Amino acid sequence: MLDARRRWFAQMLEAGLGERIIEPGDVLKHATPDVLAKNLPPELMSKMLQVSLEAGSMTPEHVLQTVTPHLLAEHVPHDVLWACINTGAERAGLSQEDTDVHGADVRIEDG
Repeated sequence: MLDARRRWFAQMLEAGLGERIIEPGDVLKHATPDVLAKNLPPELMSKMLQVSLEAGSMTPEHVLQTVTPHLLAEHVPHDVLWACINTGAERAGLSQEDTDVHGADVRIEDG
């Protein structure tokens, strides 16, 4: 079950980033440097820092070059990743409040 959950989070992040529903900055807004430092293995942290130093800056894009969605799903708590996915979904208008249980648009008229 855990492997299926990790794959799901990795695929959601990958698709969200690919479709620009989730921006690289969204990932680091939730998977903060503190979260990454506490959860990533030391060799992955070293590689991430090395890539950023070679590039001259630590941008969300540089971090995601090293810490891919699959690695995030493997090491970062899933509630953190869920918050990231939810941020993108809300911004894209895909939040649960916008649809009924059958996926149809719900419009509430005043008056």
